[in-house]
Amino acid sequence: MTAQYFQLSTRSGPNPGKVFPLEQAEILFGRDLANDIAIGDPEVSRRHARFFRQEDDFFIEDLGSTNGTFLNGERISSPKQLRAGDVITFGENIVMVFEKSSYDPDVTIVAEQGPQAYELPQEAPPVEYEQVVEPKYEEELPEPRVEKVRKPKAKRDGFPTWLIILIIAVVVLACVIAVTLYFMPASWWCAITFDMLEGCPVP
Repeated sequence: MTAQYFQLSTRSGPNPGKVFPLEQAEILFGRDLANDIAIGDPEVSRRHARFFRQEDDFFIEDLGSTNGTFLNGERISSPKQLRAGDVITFGENIVMVFEKSSYDPDVTIVAEQGPQAYELPQEAPPVEYEQVVEPKYEEELPEPRVEKVRKPKAKRDGFPTWLIILIIAVVVLACVIAVTLYFMPASWWCAITFDMLEGCPVP
């Protein structure tokens, strides 16, 4: 007698590669932990869909989920029979493949033992390797020599600064006096010289 074996293989989602065997007559799928297959994804409703078996076939039914159940790219609104290789998508993130296989539970595999017994080779003892540590040579660096740097003495060639400033001040003062005398009116000259210049009024 041939028996059928059904399972879901996860292609994408929180646990890609995980296989869920369909061994019960009815299996609930959703985000709630009370479901037979619980997937923690925001695209999955609390009770999203259910799988149920009728004789040798499995069917899938959407339980009014928010983001829908898709079979081979088409959203389903009523129970659909599953065939081997069907791609089931829940929402946008969860993708599973329905797999079906047949086997004969009455068939047993008998391994015959040969007349000669072979002794398994013993494992070779582990080889111990000596770790060679190269000595580290610390180079003795000479101590840095600290040399006293002497500040260069200021050169005293030329005139001292105060003398230069004094000369400039005298020159500027002389220029101011000359300009003032040049533009000074004649009446001021008479007042300074006590009317002794020509042209001054006679007292």
